[in-house]
Formats: sequence, C-alpha cells, structure tokens
Amino acid sequence: MAVPVHDDAQSLLLEFPAVSLETWRARVERELGRPASSLDAPSLEGPVLRSLEVADDREPGPRPAARAPGWSIALQYAERSPDALVLALRHDVARGLEVAWVELHDDLRAEAKVGGAGGGTVLEPGALPSLVAALGPEVALHLDAGLLAPAMARVLFELRGKDGPADAVLCDPLATLARTGGVGVALELAYARLAETTQNAARVRPSMRTILVDAVAVHDAGASAEQEVAYAIATGIEHLRQLEAHGLPPALAMPHLAVRMAVGTDLVVDVAKLRAVQRLWARVRAHAGAAEGPPTPLWARTSWRGSTRRDPWINLLRGSVAGFAAVLGGASVIAVQPFTEALGQPDDDARRLAINTQHILRGESYLGAVDDPTAGSWTFEAATDALAAGAWAQTQRWLALGGVAQALQAGILQAEVAERAAARSQALACGSAVSTGTSLYPLLDERTPTVGAATAVESPITARPAIAVRPLLHRRTAEPFEVLRDRSDRAVQAAVRPRAALVPLGDPRRARGQLDFARNFVMVGGFEALVSAVDAEHPEDVRLFILCAPPETLAEHGPQAARALLEGGARRVLVAGRPTEALREAGVHDFVHRGRDVVALLSALQSELLPLATEVQP
Repeated sequence: MAVPVHDDAQSLLLEFPAVSLETWRARVERELGRPASSLDAPSLEGPVLRSLEVADDREPGPRPAARAPGWSIALQYAERSPDALVLALRHDVARGLEVAWVELHDDLRAEAKVGGAGGGTVLEPGALPSLVAALGPEVALHLDAGLLAPAMARVLFELRGKDGPADAVLCDPLATLARTGGVGVALELAYARLAETTQNAARVRPSMRTILVDAVAVHDAGASAEQEVAYAIATGIEHLRQLEAHGLPPALAMPHLAVRMAVGTDLVVDVAKLRAVQRLWARVRAHAGAAEGPPTPLWARTSWRGSTRRDPWINLLRGSVAGFAAVLGGASVIAVQPFTEALGQPDDDARRLAINTQHILRGESYLGAVDDPTAGSWTFEAATDALAAGAWAQTQRWLALGGVAQALQAGILQAEVAERAAARSQALACGSAVSTGTSLYPLLDERTPTVGAATAVESPITARPAIAVRPLLHRRTAEPFEVLRDRSDRAVQAAVRPRAALVPLGDPRRARGQLDFARNFVMVGGFEALVSAVDAEHPEDVRLFILCAPPETLAEHGPQAARALLEGGARRVLVAGRPTEALREAGVHDFVHRGRDVVALLSALQSELLPLATEVQP
C-alpha cells in the first residue's frame, strides 16, 4: 500500500472529513444521554467554563499590546529587620535575582498604628544605603512604601541618580487601606503626596515607577478572578481621577504606573485573568487620552492563599505552574515565592529554589520568547472575554457606589470578597476543589522543613489612623484542613496517633474505590487507616469504623454489619456512600461521600473521639 506524501499540513487535513460543531454536539449528547451544555462548569472565579470553544462561537476581543520578550526574575522578601534583609539580598543577588520586592511594615505604609499581624520590613529611609549596596548596580528595588513613599523616593534619587536599574518606590493608598484597615492621613492628602512624588520622579528619574495598582490584597482575601480584575481596573481609574485632581494628568501619570496581580495554579483562569486586566486597562488608557507609549507593566507574584503548610514540597509544583501562567499571561516582572513561605521565614535554600524555578522556565523552557502565546486558543480567548466582560460590569458597579474607597468604607467590597472566599472554602471542604497533600493524598509521616518563625515586630509609629475600615481578612484556603491535622498531631504528642478501621463488605476488590475514598477521608483528619473485617478482633483504641462497599453490597450487607460493629463496642460507625433509610435505622451515624462537608464532619469526630486534642495546646 502506497503511503501518501504530503507537501504541507493543510493537504494532510484535507484527507479527513470536516466535522461540524452540530455533529460533535449531537454525538456528545447521544453518548451522554443529556445536553452537551451539561459539561459546562460554573466557576468560583466568575465565568462559566464551557466544554468546547471554537472559532465559530465569536470573534475574540482585542489582544493585549505587544510586550518585550522575557521577564525579570523577582522575589518578595519577608525579612522583618533591615540587617536580615541585607543578608538575604546578598545571598540571592549572587544567584540570579533581578528584582527585589520589599514591602514595608504595615504601620509604616499606613503612617498609623494599624495593628494586625505586623507584616513587612521595619525599614526607614536611613537604612536604604545598605540595602542599595547589597543589591548592586544591576538589581532593581521595588519598594512598596505606602504613605512613606515620598521620603523613601528622595533618598533613592540621591543613591541611584538618573541611571541604574528599573527601581520603583510605590504607593497604592487604596491597597494600603484595604490590607491594613487604616491610613494616617486623609486620602486626598495621600494622593497629593503621590502626585508630587511622581512629578519629582518625572524630573529626576523618568524611568522610576511610583504609582501602584495592587490587587494582591483582594486575592489573598479570597476574591474571585473576576473580582480581582474589577478591583484592579476600578482602583486604577480612581488613582487617575484623584491624581488628575492634584495636578497630574493621566498622560503624565501613566509612565510611572504599574499593576500587580497574584497568580495561582488554575492555568486557564489565571492566564485569562492577566490578559483581561491588560485588555481592560488598555481601554481605560484610551478613554483617559493616555493610549500613547509602552503598555503598562504587569507584575505578578505566586499565590500565598493557595500555598500550604502541610506537604509544603508541593508548593514547588504550585510555584512552577503559577510562574508558567504568569509568563503566558504577559507579566514583565514575576516573583515565584519560596515553597516554605506559609511555614515561616524562608531560608537561603528555599529562596534559591524559587529563583531557580524561574531560571528553568526562562533559560531551559524559553517561555519568554513568544508574545502572547495563548492568542488564538479558543479556550483562553473565551475565558479572557468572559472575565473581561464580568469584571467590567463589576467595575462599573463599584464606581457607581463612589469608587473603591467608598466601597471599602461602607464594607461592601469586604463583604463581597468574603462571600466568594466562603464559597471557595466550602468547595474545598466538599471535594469539588482539591488541595494536594492537604485535602487529597495527605501524608501522616511527612517530613516538614525546619524554618524560622516569621514573628511580628513593632514599628516606631504611634499615630492613630485618620481613616479606619474593616481590613480584608487574609487566610489561606487550606487552613481549615491544616487545623484538623494540627489538632490530631497534638493528640499524638499526648498519646498515640488515632486510628480508624475501614471495613470492606463483600469482595474487597469491588470495594477498592470506597476504601481509597475512606482512607483519604480519615487521613485528612490525622487518623491512621487500617483495614479490618466486621468479625475481626479490633484494637481497643479504634473507635471509628467506616463501612466500604458498592451501593448494592451496602444495601444487602450494610445494616447487619453496622449492627454487629455497634454491638461490638464501636463508638462511631460511618458509611463510605450515600445515605439510605435502612442504614440509618441500623444505627449508622453518618455518611461520607462527594459533596459532604468533610471539614465539619471530621471536626465533630475529633471533638468526640480525641478528647486529649482539646486539652493539649500547641
């Protein structure tokens, strides 16, 4: 048989009959027995993710402006003192760091005693010379200085002069207010200072960025991707309006403005989120009469809220995926954070791995060589369109309320973000979302890296806030699961690890799915799983039993097995499956299945079965 020779890919495609979208949908619906639209997935991030996107559905929105290839490798530092920060910078500069992101202490950025966790570095203008010396002449400093930006900028002007790396001394009054819960001066005065600092930068060092649109705070509080994009656009619009009122028109403000976002591990959503921000911001620039010039730089850092303390090694994979998404989404400065960030103070090795992750993405994977690599992929294009449309509607609603500042002072923005965060936590608790190593495939004997404690430090600020709001509540999504494991570990310190018996009914091979599901369930709560028969002699310390079998086997043998276990002294008998009246009547206490809130169930089981866990303090 002769093998056809093809001159090009197009001639090869011509040998296959074209399949229309209608034909595909008809085949899918015949196989599924239900409409193809049932495969579409509503998303916590805002838009509905459709099962198939094709060019026939729509024309994509405008592409983001072309950007220079590549990106700068950054790291956000958590060192509390200037001396510790200088030591860390010296170590990392020698290993390929290109941008150091330093966030001042909450009180310093707010110019008020705002309380809270006391995050950030206690760094005053007099400590900048040693910091700049540690960075050297090529590594840029991005300093989130908040209301202290004018003083910091003046010192940095003197230290760096007109030339040097792409430094930034940044202020986002709204992000400072949202994160810390207060600022020490009226917002009008804060914007007046920011306008003056930006005008000075335009004269002394035109390349310096001073105006920040920072959406990381709402991300860390649990916002959806749609809310993050809307917050960034609404904040940027409010910045431009306020700065123009203080003598800085948009065309002069734009060269000094940057947008910062957080990226997670939902590749399609996170890439679309960054593309949607750029698309909408290009519209804002055009309407403001500031469309000329290079595109506004987009900076990204990997998600803190998505990191975990349990099995933290998986954070290395999360950082790699998030970094990949940031590159595809068009970020020009990317911070892949150390994998031990959620545990405490990252050490030299953790920071080295974070930096090397980006060197691999750039130097070995060549990710930065293509401008907007997802353009033309209808999955990404459709997600971008949907996020942009939803975010723009949300932006208009917040602006109609008076802007982001008014929404914060009224508590509206905090409530809307908290609602989305609660839905996200519920999705993880009920299994529709997973966190590997925490809610799925936990390791009871995991080896946790030793890290220093990220202790809160005091600042010299004593002034009370001039404006106070309810701060955004920052909590990692996996924390409820980590509380379960912490509680179990405290019981282990007082005695031994609690155990649970998984009891297969009928042929154990047919119960493999239920056994695996139940094993994961008990291990999530810190219980060691053992497999035992109904009529076996059970250890005295085992008081939790879970029946595991397919539904038909449970219907036949489940009630009898439950009664036998209860008569034998079982404290709690559960079933890995859906509830039935017969099993309830037999005395089964609860049922474990997909959609069940396992955090609530395990918390109740621990309260009853681990009394020592409530007495031993961490």
